[in-house]
Amino acid sequence: MFGLTLPAAAMDFNSLPKGVQNQLKRGEIALLPSRPGESGVADKRFVTMAKLTTENRSEIWEVVIDKENTDKFLDNVLESRVIEQNGNVILMEQRTKVGGPKGSYQYTLKYHLTPETKAEFSFVKGDIKNVQGGWWILDGPTPAQKLLVYSLHIDPGGFAPQFIVQKGMKKSIPETILSTEAEVIRRRKAAR
Repeated sequence: MFGLTLPAAAMDFNSLPKGVQNQLKRGEIALLPSRPGESGVADKRFVTMAKLTTENRSEIWEVVIDKENTDKFLDNVLESRVIEQNGNVILMEQRTKVGGPKGSYQYTLKYHLTPETKAEFSFVKGDIKNVQGGWWILDGPTPAQKLLVYSLHIDPGGFAPQFIVQKGMKKSIPETILSTEAEVIRRRKAAR
C-alpha cells in the first residue's frame, strides 16, 4: 500500500481507493495510502489512518488542539502542557508511554494550525530522534460526515526498528482516533 505514486495532492473521500471508502462507510478505521496533501510518491515513514464521523467540525477541532488536556482523554499520553501559543502556532511538551525498557518518552512539538482543517506537528527536541505528523478534518461523502485523519511518524532512534514502530502505530492510531471522537461526544454531553 505504501510507496504508491499519487495522482494529485488533494485528498477527499472520493479520491480514496474504493476498498478504503467501503471500510470507512462500514464505520471502520482505515489505513490510507498517503497523507492529505501529499503528492508524488507516498512517504512510507508515515502511518496514516482515518475514520468517518458525524461529529461537528468545530467540536472535533477544539479537542484536536486542546494540548493542555490531552493527557486526560488519550491513554498513552502521561503529561501534556502548552509552553507557548502564538496565533496558529502551539509549542507543547508531552510525555507518552511506550512499550519496551524505556517506558516513556518526553519531547517538545511545534503545531502549525489551519483552523478547523489541519494541525500539523514537528519535532523540536526530546528523548527520541524524531516525531511528526498531523490531524486533518476533511469533508466526508455526505454533508453530515467528516473524515477525521491522523498521520504519524515516530523515530525513537536506536531503541526500535521502524517496522516494529509502525506495527505499534497501526494499533495505537485507531485508539487515538476513537478516543478523540469519544472526547468530542463527552464534552458535548457535559455542556448540556
